Amino acid sequence: MADLRRLLDTLHGLPDAVTACSAACALVAAELTDAGILIGRRSSPSDRGGDIILVDYPSGIGMADIGGAETFTAPISRCDEGGGRGGTYLLAWRSCGDRRFGDDDKDLIRLIAPRFSGFIERMSSDAGDNCRHVVDAETGLWSLPRFMEQADRRFDRLDVEDRVGTMFAFGWVRCDGGSSAEASPAVVRASVSCLQEMLRPVDLLGRIGPTRLAAWCDGVDHLIAAERGDRIVNKLDALLTGTGRHAAIGIASRWPRSGDDPVAVLARARGGLEQARLKAASQGRPTVRIWQPPEH
Repeated sequence: MADLRRLLDTLHGLPDAVTACSAACALVAAELTDAGILIGRRSSPSDRGGDIILVDYPSGIGMADIGGAETFTAPISRCDEGGGRGGTYLLAWRSCGDRRFGDDDKDLIRLIAPRFSGFIERMSSDAGDNCRHVVDAETGLWSLPRFMEQADRRFDRLDVEDRVGTMFAFGWVRCDGGSSAEASPAVVRASVSCLQEMLRPVDLLGRIGPTRLAAWCDGVDHLIAAERGDRIVNKLDALLTGTGRHAAIGIASRWPRSGDDPVAVLARARGGLEQARLKAASQGRPTVRIWQPPEH
């Protein structure tokens, strides 16, 4: 904890406050393992809009990965009645299916949150625009909101062309019961390079969580996707040899004029991913699962 405080203090020397605060979020995320971090400002009672995201890590995801996820929030500052603004807070999350926050995690979040007050004081009132990055700064991939926008455009065109497409969701799981990260930033970056080599240049790639990636592939049905998924998961898993971790992939196809939007298709792919992660954890090997609708 003392080392983390010292590192955060050194970031105050960076000339750009938003960059400094983003780096601070990344430091806290590294301490929590597999977590995303955001700094938000609550809306004032007179403001009808939602909370403002000042900075986040991974960049550009904001609250888009929080549905169904484990979250924990700690206040940075209380409501400023005179300034007409709501209080600021630090929110940590882990993607749906990941581990829960333990007491030590929660204590760290509570203790470290007030140290962000200095960063917030330096940031201008419109610093929330920083969170609208088109790409994730760490991987160069589309951020989750932009990935969904791009997929939506693809869906419209494929409906006109009467073509199928498939969503892949990529993740990792520890199989040895350890508490360290499922995938370090270095593994995530290496996996991005691997995916860029194995997928087509026209395929859409995005970062959808702290340790989650996704791809949308035009013209690929579930059979081709399964074959492709087997090749990809083995290549991704090779990056983890000897680490007690394995790669997992969930797959969900979309048929033309089905009416399914990107949110629904990605949710299905992530459902398949969670099934694959459970199987990979129990069997100790990389796994691919094609999403199937629940039986009635």
